[in-house]
Amino acid sequence: MAAMTMSRPSDRFSSEISRFRELRGVKDQESLTTFAELPRFHETKGVKEMIESFQVREVPSYYVKPVSERQPAAAAESTSTVVKALEQEIPCIDLEALSGEELRRAITSACRDWGFFQVVNHGIARPLVERMAAASSEFFAQPLEEKLKCSTPAKVAGPVHFGGGGNRDWRDVLKLNCAPASIVAKDYWPQSPPGFRDTLEEYVAQQQALAVRLLKLISESLDLETNFLVEACGDPKVVVAINHYPPCPDPSLTMGIRAHSDPNTITMLMQDEVGGLQVFKDDEWIDIRPLPNAFVVNVGDQLQILSNGKYSSCLHRVVNNSRQARTSMATFFSPSHASIIAPAPGLVDELNPSIYPKFVYADYIKAFYAQTLAPNNNSKSSFLAGIELHRNYNSYTNKCHLSNISCGKSCSSPSNINSVTTILEDADTTTIMYMKNYNEELEEEEEEEKRGYASQPAATTRALSTPLTNTRDKKSYSAITPPSTRHLTSTMTRTSDRQSYVR
Repeated sequence: MAAMTMSRPSDRFSSEISRFRELRGVKDQESLTTFAELPRFHETKGVKEMIESFQVREVPSYYVKPVSERQPAAAAESTSTVVKALEQEIPCIDLEALSGEELRRAITSACRDWGFFQVVNHGIARPLVERMAAASSEFFAQPLEEKLKCSTPAKVAGPVHFGGGGNRDWRDVLKLNCAPASIVAKDYWPQSPPGFRDTLEEYVAQQQALAVRLLKLISESLDLETNFLVEACGDPKVVVAINHYPPCPDPSLTMGIRAHSDPNTITMLMQDEVGGLQVFKDDEWIDIRPLPNAFVVNVGDQLQILSNGKYSSCLHRVVNNSRQARTSMATFFSPSHASIIAPAPGLVDELNPSIYPKFVYADYIKAFYAQTLAPNNNSKSSFLAGIELHRNYNSYTNKCHLSNISCGKSCSSPSNINSVTTILEDADTTTIMYMKNYNEELEEEEEEEKRGYASQPAATTRALSTPLTNTRDKKSYSAITPPSTRHLTSTMTRTSDRQSYVR
């Protein structure tokens, strides 16, 4: 079968459709329509299926990133993804060899100077990690029909979803809510490969324990009460994202995941030996070299806020390669949606005033995606910890997708902080669609807390496909959405461009 050659057209897909017809002589309207509707194909079936179904040998324009978001061609074709010499590597902390003041200093330095570090001798048995890694790879190797069984009726907004990654990224993802129990849909967890569910349940329990251990160590490194950060998260939300990055015909044109910061508290990543994760430091992208039986840990925006800026959330990305597939598994530890987040009182005084205001975590998430998704967002100021990272990155690229976001006043003064409503007034159509889906997810979680997801699968399915009323004691989406855009939420359903910041 002839290879398909595609160029970046001025019209969204017409050039590719024409070329597709010319090279393959396709007369099957259904096949042609499937290709023409690549965004929906990507969202529901993923990159691997797209490559195999259409025998793609070049990157479709749908996945081509702006020049400012790509990796240099030389780096993409190199046998190594290292962008800066290996003399600059992220810290590696041995949780068994270090203790007391020595461990405290290591945690402080890693969180303050990098926002990223690796941990070894972390207490999670190597056989369990290897079983989870093997099960993850086997899942993505299965036929599409088997993988599609995992998506709930709510698809992207649901508690379990398989499909292509957000932002037109060159990756597939299996996302699973794992805590609290009220938002977990174990009936949709993969039954194949055999043992996947049991392995995942055991692995997540160990990951949660490690997250709590790390947050306690980080609290102590900040001279806070040992349990401060754990308690600040309330009843935490834990989400696992298993990512699969198929080989890419031209890695210089697209990304596995574009540059971003994590809006949660802390993230722990298991990556295979292929590599591809990079962190942005000192105006350079630095490769995070995979280490045997190690987890990559990164500071999220909430930890930066709770530490009053002492510790830094950090931009990171995933680059593709043309040689072999990569699989990784990220565990996101977040505050409950109702948690009130603010700098720790013990870190605020006359000499160190509060950098960030007090807010509800769910509102932060909404504003975060409004800022990072909206290319024409002109908000004058923001309380978002991650936005300053993006602004700094803009200075480096000059053409970053967030270059239109400017800060007319210092973000360090609470008096200069705009409300969530003001931020959302600048959101574009894509953002409104995302916000609608995210608000629905919040509402579903609220309802499932009352119903009990695992014990009532039929009721759950009904809830996932039916609009619900938000009863949370805080602003609902309709309350904070500007009237000029509120009507959009009742008609928009496409979620293919929804931001999915997972590695």
